[in-house]
Amino acid sequence: MIRINVAEIKKRLVGSKEFSYELTPDELGITEADLKITAPVVLKGMVENAGDVILLKAEAATEIERTCGRCLKVYTEKLNAQVVEKFYPAGAENIENDAFIYESDLLDITEPVRESLLLAVPLQALCREDCRGLCPVCGADRNEGDCGCDTTSVDPRLAALKQFIKKLNFALQLEEVYQQWQYQKEKCLKRAVIPAVQTGSLPLPA
Repeated sequence: MIRINVAEIKKRLVGSKEFSYELTPDELGITEADLKITAPVVLKGMVENAGDVILLKAEAATEIERTCGRCLKVYTEKLNAQVVEKFYPAGAENIENDAFIYESDLLDITEPVRESLLLAVPLQALCREDCRGLCPVCGADRNEGDCGCDTTSVDPRLAALKQFIKKLNFALQLEEVYQQWQYQKEKCLKRAVIPAVQTGSLPLPA
């Protein structure tokens, strides 16, 4: 539980008080089921007297352990959370629905810091932006290299088109082979005819 005494700043019209803490997850009521924090939570900020309310403005920074949603590797990432909340004295009128209450000039900032940290966690867990994930065929980590599996999949409705394209490509390859064969045939024929003409063994037509 983290409490800040605001008795002094309430005596001043525009009073404020800075603070700095190094906290453990237990002090914030955060369990591993909520969030696996692997470093101290560094909390820095200030509280300000805003007349009817006390304003809390702070930043919490730590590191958390997560499992990548693509490759399933466990990794660590930095987590930063902005904490901005209003505190009303107990018994005050017109209290906002999302505001906090304080009593005896003591602000318990545990819950707003806890909530801000949990809400700051990115929805998608990625070890890196360009993570390639796991191969859907063999399960290999594609970040470590290409496994060579054929991961292409074709809509059954396009299977006939795929087969037609394969046949077309094969026909084009045959045509190319035939053209090469024709070229080589003509080339060989010329090699045989020209020397024969030159030597007179093959008479030219009259």
